[in-house]
Parts: sequence; C-alpha cells; structure tokens
Amino acid sequence: MMDKKRVGAVTDLTQGVIWKQLVLFALPFLFSNLLQQFYSTADAAIVGQSVGAGALAAIGSCDKLVYLLINLFVGVSTGASIAVSQAFGRKDEAGLFRTVHSAITLGLLSGAFLTVVGITLAPKLLVLMNTPDNVLPMAIDYIQIYFLGMIPVMVYNMGSGILRAMGNSKSALVYLAVSGIINVGLDLLFVRGFAWGVRGAAAATAISQVLPAILVFLKLTKLEDAYRLRVRKLRFYRKETAYIVKIGVPAGLRMVLINISNVIVQSRINAFGMEAMAGCTLFFKIEGYLYAMISALSLALTSFAGQNIGAADYIRAKKGKQICMWIASGVTIVLCVLLFFWAEPVCGIFTTDETSIAFGALQLRYQLPLYIVFSWNEIINGSVLSSGHSLVPMIVSLVGMCVARVGFIFVVSEFFYDIRVIYLAFPFSWIVTHIGISVYYYCGRWIQGKRFAEAVKDQERALAGQQSL
Repeated sequence: MMDKKRVGAVTDLTQGVIWKQLVLFALPFLFSNLLQQFYSTADAAIVGQSVGAGALAAIGSCDKLVYLLINLFVGVSTGASIAVSQAFGRKDEAGLFRTVHSAITLGLLSGAFLTVVGITLAPKLLVLMNTPDNVLPMAIDYIQIYFLGMIPVMVYNMGSGILRAMGNSKSALVYLAVSGIINVGLDLLFVRGFAWGVRGAAAATAISQVLPAILVFLKLTKLEDAYRLRVRKLRFYRKETAYIVKIGVPAGLRMVLINISNVIVQSRINAFGMEAMAGCTLFFKIEGYLYAMISALSLALTSFAGQNIGAADYIRAKKGKQICMWIASGVTIVLCVLLFFWAEPVCGIFTTDETSIAFGALQLRYQLPLYIVFSWNEIINGSVLSSGHSLVPMIVSLVGMCVARVGFIFVVSEFFYDIRVIYLAFPFSWIVTHIGISVYYYCGRWIQGKRFAEAVKDQERALAGQQSL
C-alpha cells in the first residue's frame, strides 16, 4: 500500500513543508536541465570552433524543426506524467499500473513513427524554411542522423516523466550525467578526431540517447510490485490511454504551435544571412540556461500539484504555484541583468565570428528585459496542466505565442524591415499570452468547475489563521 511519505524510489508530495519539498524536488530537474544545456553548449562550441559558423547555423536551423516534429509526442509524455501523478495522489495502484504500461507502449510506438517521419520529411521542411544553400546540405545530414535516435528519446521521456510524477527527480539526473559524458566524448572523437563535421555531432547525440533510455526502463521494472513495469503487460489500456491522450495531445499541440511560430520566425531570420542565423543559435543556447531553471520549477510544480489534486488538497496545490512564482521571479531578474551587461563575452564562448556575436548579443538585449513574463507563463501553465486541463492553455498559446508573434512580425515588418522587429516579437507574444493564461487561471474554475471553486473556499476557511508553510 502507498501510505508512507516515501515509497521505495518515489516520494509522496501530498505531505510535508511545501517550499522545502518544491525546492528539493526541483533541484535534480535543474541540474538535469543544466547538464543537458551544458552538453548542448559543448556540442555547439565543438562544432562552431572546429567546423565554423556555417555548421553552427545548420544545427541551429535544425533545432527548431526537431522541436516542431517531436513536441506533440513530448506533450503526450506530459499527459502520462500528469495521469500518473494524479493516480499516485489518489493511491490508486491498479490505475497506476495501467497508466504506466500504456505510457511506455505509447513511447515505443511514437519513437518509431518519429524516426520514419523525421528522416523522410525533414529535408523538405528545411527547404521550406528558406535554409540558405550553403547551409542546407549540412542541415539535412545533421537532422536525418539525429532522428535515428527517436525511439530511445521517447522511451526516456515517457519513463522519466513517470518517475517524476511519482516524486523521483533524482534518477533522471544520474542518467543524463552519464549520457552527457558519452555525448561530449563522442563529439570530440567524431567532430575533432575523425573530422566528420555535423554528421559526427548528430551521431554523437543519437548514440548518447540509448543508455538513459535503457536505464530508465530498468528503473521502472524495479518499482514496488503493485505498479512496476512488466514487459509482457505492455499494451494500451483503454481508459488510461484515453486520459493520457486527452491531456497530452493539447499539451503537445501547444508546444507544436509555439514551434511552428518559431520555425516561421527562423525562416525570417534566415533571410538576414548566415551570421544572423548563427547569432540566433547563440541566443537560444544561452537562453536555454535560463529556461532550464524555469522548466525545473514548472516540472516540479506539475508533479507536486498533480499529486495534491489527486488527493483533493487544492489549497496545497495553489500554494505550491505561488511559491514557484516568487522563486522564478527572483532567479530570472538576477540572471537577466547579468546577461544583459555581459552579452558579448558570453556569446564569444561559442564562436570567434564577431558579426555572429553581435547578432546574438543584440537579441539578448532586446528579449531579456521581459523574460520574467515568460517565466510567469510557464509556472501558471504548469499549475493548470497538473489538473488535467490542457485545451485552454493550447488555445491561449495559439493566440499569444503563434498568432500574435507571427502577426507582429508580418505587420511591423511592412513598415520597418529590421531584424530587431523579429526580436521584439517574442516579448510581445509573452505579454499577450500572460494576459490570456492569467485570466483563465484566476477565474478559479480550471480544475473541477464549481466543485473546485467551492472546495477551495471550504479549505481556505478551514485553514484560516493556521501557519501553512
């Protein structure tokens, strides 16, 4: 029975001091995200310094397309994580067992599907993105090799999401550390040693994904007997699969829509030349460190709130969101100020090309002042997703992150044909999105309609005057 604060390799987040649980739970996510970003940085630095700005631009152009193609299925893994966290919070062992096995089955099949689709469609999509002729061959080589690793990527995403939902955020950190060391080592061997260029970088990334997928799969087979993974039981359980898809598809479509807008934005940046493309790549490599921290808080909150919503402790879930907002605000302000004033030296880590550095620094200075709004959006979105409601966040993202962003570029560019217009489109879209998601959140009806609103009021009255943190 799941009646203890700690259950084997997992943790009950429905008990304990809220801020301490969130911080301790988020730290492994943070370190995992930072490790991923560090390895991505090392990948870019090795390629940029060894092969040149053209190779760096090729990888940057592929990044947007990769995220576009895989994020629908990454969203499904988010749906699985939320379904698991709610079942865990309810102490529903049978439902938890069926959800775990449905999720891993989805991971295997979606990985195989992405491998085929990515290899066959990606080259055509790169052409549609206006990828320059001097970059296109390298970009095609990179992305086709990269997609060979999709099955382990999806199994890892599903498996780590399941562990995260059960309160285990440490295992993924260990697996990523091992994977990252392999990735950097293979980068040095393939790119510098064998001079394989972007092909070597893609091969290093694809190969390094295999080990964490195996490790997370084995970890799931060693959970408590009532819900541990059994290979012979892998199948789609109708009710649980439907719930995962119900949450996951809108969550995935939200990320797809954001990345569609990013692909359109990337195509506009591509028109300014190779150095502008490389500068954009520099920006997103650096911004990735900021996002790593925001993402860690959002992931921790999603699992924390999901378990507490499953346990019907809505006030505890709400307080978790408030704490995450304060932490995200403080961290974002400090880091954005530092990066604003030291943009050029940081960009210079990746390349020696002065024009590319200038573009990257310019983008940092135009977007960082309002990055705090983006961090708020991610925290609020994580809180809403934890309830299993993902449709409205998808619609808000469609309007704010896609329509508003792309519309801003096309309208304003008619009057000012300047790359700074593209840079300003991001903060504009964050503000529009924040208005939409905040209105939805503060209406107080995003978990269970009137029942939720009434439950919150009852719990607030019961807890009035008590020390809750």
